[in-house]
Amino acid sequence: MEAFRIGIAAIFDLYVLAALAAGALGGVILGAIPGLGPVVAIAILLPATFQMEPLVGLTLLLGVYSGSWYGGAIPAILINTPGTPVNVLTTYDGYPMTLRGEARRALTLAYTSSFVGGIVSVLALALFAAPLASIASNFGSPEFAMAAVSAMVLVILAHRGATLPAMAMVGVGLFLSTVGLEQTFYSQRYTFGQQWLLSGFPLIPIGLGLFAVSQGLILLSGAQ
Repeated sequence: MEAFRIGIAAIFDLYVLAALAAGALGGVILGAIPGLGPVVAIAILLPATFQMEPLVGLTLLLGVYSGSWYGGAIPAILINTPGTPVNVLTTYDGYPMTLRGEARRALTLAYTSSFVGGIVSVLALALFAAPLASIASNFGSPEFAMAAVSAMVLVILAHRGATLPAMAMVGVGLFLSTVGLEQTFYSQRYTFGQQWLLSGFPLIPIGLGLFAVSQGLILLSGAQ
């Protein structure tokens, strides 16, 4: 608890607040570019933190990481192309609102939910990190398998009215995830002798191909 109070006091330093605001703004801008995401945004701005105080630099990167998640919702709402993988579900409700002329309301809702969710998650992490760490240390293969199955079930349930296509896409995703070097016995799966497939299919190009390219063709066709 003492460390928590020290952290709260450090936040109200002027340089820390400025770094947090600048990082959040930069994260929103970079997150709004499809294909970048928080990891690439941090990689871009990381050299700028080398000459900063450690706390200020970490705060800047934290702001970038947090802001990029909201930034990814902007293209998801406006052009039906998620800026980050987690914004895929945002396209389901956000883009139809844009077509109805409610883009500003959709962006406001995305910002509000990101802000509230971020505050609640940080507080939950501060309060429950230690108990959860003791539980996570007991996780093994059965628990990870159960978590993966639960995630697939949630994906299918999120597509009400399109259960069969959702199941088909889950199957395609599972197949694509098996491509590469198997981690237990280090055997190659579906690489067909291609060295560039040893690390598997990268997520960002697949996401851009599924969403950005297809949506760009739809917009160019004038269908909407």
